[in-house]
Amino acid sequence: MKRRKIYKHRPKYYTTGKTNKQFYRRMFINTFLCILIVIVIIIIKLFSTASSDKAIKVIKSSIEEDRSIKSDVILVYNKIKEKEVISTMFHNEDTDDKYVFPVAGVLYKDYGEYKKSNDIQVFNKGVDIIADNEAVKSISEGTVLEVGKDNIYGNYMVIRHGEYLAKYYGLGVINKEINDNVKKGEIIGEIKNTNEKLNFRIEIYKDNKSIDPIDDIEYGDEDILLI
Repeated sequence: MKRRKIYKHRPKYYTTGKTNKQFYRRMFINTFLCILIVIVIIIIKLFSTASSDKAIKVIKSSIEEDRSIKSDVILVYNKIKEKEVISTMFHNEDTDDKYVFPVAGVLYKDYGEYKKSNDIQVFNKGVDIIADNEAVKSISEGTVLEVGKDNIYGNYMVIRHGEYLAKYYGLGVINKEINDNVKKGEIIGEIKNTNEKLNFRIEIYKDNKSIDPIDDIEYGDEDILLI
């Protein structure tokens, strides 16, 4: 029987042959998983939640106890899934604070100053959009203050959203009445189809001054398509 050659005066990882390769492979896997676990801990630590603290304790105990790498990974995964840490991380209060853009569509008149055909300088207090569909969503929870009709932009609705006052124009159907409460993302009306175009306009005010409805508000909605 051929003996495996060992260098007695060197560490164990200097052994030769097939076992040597297996040992290096195991060392590489262990090192990689340790780095991965550290990265996971750092990411979870960024989110100060009770569930993330429990997950960190599970990971810590997994490292300290003498178990196989496979069992450690399975245990950590199951505990994280059980406590819904991933759900908590990506649906935290920061996301809830963001607003929902009322429509998806193409921007054809931006907020701010622009010149008309006769070189007259005009300031647009809102944004005008050609929407992709009729539904108009509330940017946040609030209370309906006014419902009416504008000679230029058509039917409109005014909603108080905390420190902001939003005016939704171009509505053909209005689902709310004065003093009604609305939820964030709730469909408050439908855009009137004018010449096969869904023309929508929104103005937002803070402290009685108009602000840019796109740049001055932080949205968490991924449906914004403004070109």
